[in-house]
Amino acid sequence: MKRRAILIGLAAALAAGGAAWKAHLFGKHYPPTPYDDLLSQIEDREPAIAFGAEARKSLPGAAQLAVQLRKDGRKLRDRAQAEPGEAQTTEVAGWIVPQSVALYAALAAQV
Repeated sequence: MKRRAILIGLAAALAAGGAAWKAHLFGKHYPPTPYDDLLSQIEDREPAIAFGAEARKSLPGAAQLAVQLRKDGRKLRDRAQAEPGEAQTTEVAGWIVPQSVALYAALAAQV
């Protein structure tokens, strides 16, 4: 009986931990923005905001960036992998990066 209680308690603790992880209770939280559908693809926004501060010097406002990023519906990861092969790169602060990376970072820095 003791072993069963321990196993049930362990399973319940794992289930609760999994639910909390899925609900992002252990991750970083950011204030809501109108661009969360785009910014949620960035795992850690602090470095993106720092990089985006440089990128946004030559880019349009947040609303125009969001329209541009939403138009084809691709995810950030897919865009960033495809763009160097499509010659869609840009230079930001001496770094050559896929254009979408600069756009997402600039959007993060503007909100």
